[in-house]
Amino acid sequence: MKKELIVSALVAVVISVAIGFGVSSKCAGKGSAAVTAVTEPVSAYARIMQSGKIRVGYLNVTGGFNIDPKTGEKTGIFVDILQAMAKNMGLQVEYVEEVGWGTMIAGLQTHRYDMIASPVWPNSSRAKQTTFSNPVYYSAIGIWVRQDEARFTPEAGWACLNDPNIKIAAIDGSTGEKIAQTQFPKAKLVTYPETAGEGQLYLDVSSSKVDAFFEEPAKGALYVKNNPGKVKNIAADHPVKVFANVFMLPGSEYRLKEMLDTALAEVENSGFVDRILQKYEPAPNVYYRIASPYRTK
Repeated sequence: MKKELIVSALVAVVISVAIGFGVSSKCAGKGSAAVTAVTEPVSAYARIMQSGKIRVGYLNVTGGFNIDPKTGEKTGIFVDILQAMAKNMGLQVEYVEEVGWGTMIAGLQTHRYDMIASPVWPNSSRAKQTTFSNPVYYSAIGIWVRQDEARFTPEAGWACLNDPNIKIAAIDGSTGEKIAQTQFPKAKLVTYPETAGEGQLYLDVSSSKVDAFFEEPAKGALYVKNNPGKVKNIAADHPVKVFANVFMLPGSEYRLKEMLDTALAEVENSGFVDRILQKYEPAPNVYYRIASPYRTK
C-alpha cells in the first residue's frame, strides 16, 4: 500500500511539473514569464565592415572641410586625407548629411552616420560622449592685434592681456570667448553675435575699438592676404592655446578608432599628410604638424 502511495505521489509530481512546463511554454510568446534575448546594437565598425562604406556627417570648416555653396563639392585637408585612408582600407566614403556643432554628437548617438569627417577640437565635455581619432594636425590659437601694436609680450602666458584696461573681442559662444573667460578673466570682454562674423573683429582691432582677439593663424592669414598691413598675430611662436584636429567617432567605438588610427598613421608616415597640409595652407606653417614618433639616428 505504501509503495502504491509513493508511486502515485511521484506520478502526481511529474504531471504537475509537465503541466507547469507546458504553461510556461505557451506563455513564453507573450513574455509573461519567459526570458527574452537582448539584441545588442550593431556597432559602427560592424556596419562599415558589412557595407564597405564609411557613412559620415560633416561641417563646413575653412581649410579642413570646404563645401562649395553652389555645387556642394567637398574639398579640404580632412576630405583628401579620409579619402586616402578609405582607399587604403578598401572602403568608400559616403557623405550622409551636413550637421551643426550643436547637433553632431546627437547624430552619432542615433547612428545617423558613423563618424564626423570634419576637423573637431576634442575637449572634456565631448570626451564624455564620443571617441576621438589620433590628431591629424594642430591648430595654434594666435593673438591678433593691430599692425603697430607693441604693448604685449608672451611672458607668464601673456599675462599683460589680463588687465581691466584691455578689451578682448570674441564671437558669442566661440572658442575665443572661452579662452578670454578662463585665461584672461580680468580683461574686458567685448562680445559679438554670430551674425556679425569674424571679419568685424579684424576691423575693430585694426581701428583700435578693441585691443585683441583670438583666432587660428590659418583664418588670420586669409584676412591678411586680402587686407595687408592691418593686423598681425603676435603669438605665432607662443600660442595662447593649441588644439588637436581629430575625427570624432561614437562613444566606445574603440575598434573603429584603432582601424582609423592605423590608416591615419599610414598616410602620415608616407608624407601624404604633410603634402596635403601644404596644399591648403594660406601661408607657410600655419598648421602645426604631428611630431615624428621615431629617431633617424
